[in-house]
Amino acid sequence: MRLILLLLCLACPLSAAAQQGDPMDVQRCIWRCLAASSGPASSEYNQCVVRLCSGDPVASPSPAVPPPAPLAWRAGLASDGVHRFAGADAEQGYGFYYFCTPQASFFALTALPMAAGQYRFVIGDVAYLVPLDRSRGDLSVNIPPGDTFMQGVQAGSWLRVEALDGTSLIQFSLSGAGESTRSAVEGCFGR
Repeated sequence: MRLILLLLCLACPLSAAAQQGDPMDVQRCIWRCLAASSGPASSEYNQCVVRLCSGDPVASPSPAVPPPAPLAWRAGLASDGVHRFAGADAEQGYGFYYFCTPQASFFALTALPMAAGQYRFVIGDVAYLVPLDRSRGDLSVNIPPGDTFMQGVQAGSWLRVEALDGTSLIQFSLSGAGESTRSAVEGCFGR
């Protein structure tokens, strides 16, 4: 009997670890399911995650859902009545915005739970090293109008934010960024 119990415990370490609630155990369980499947869109992957990693063995797998369409860039006068803005949100609620007044020009990542520091912003095949601080509350960096980074944002399709080790953290669509940022700059500086 003990041998059978031991074998059952050894056969189910993934579900036991996931049910205990350690986020890293759950993540490792998900990675094991991914490695043992043909990809994240496969039913075998989804079933494995539900069966072994969710802690709910009777749940049915949910079908793979395509990511939502990127949210459109918009521009206008900020709620403080002083700053002009241009920006968009990612589906997680995080935002990438350009703000300006006649005295200031900066980009901000809003609502992101990241530490201040240097990050890599990748637009197309160009990477920009960007030092972000929290002097304004959200992560931000001063960027003057016409800067090469701003030109990249205006001309690019997607912006990917990476840690310096290359880990991708989040990405934002830049569709409509050119027109929106030019509108904000014109409102602030008359250019």
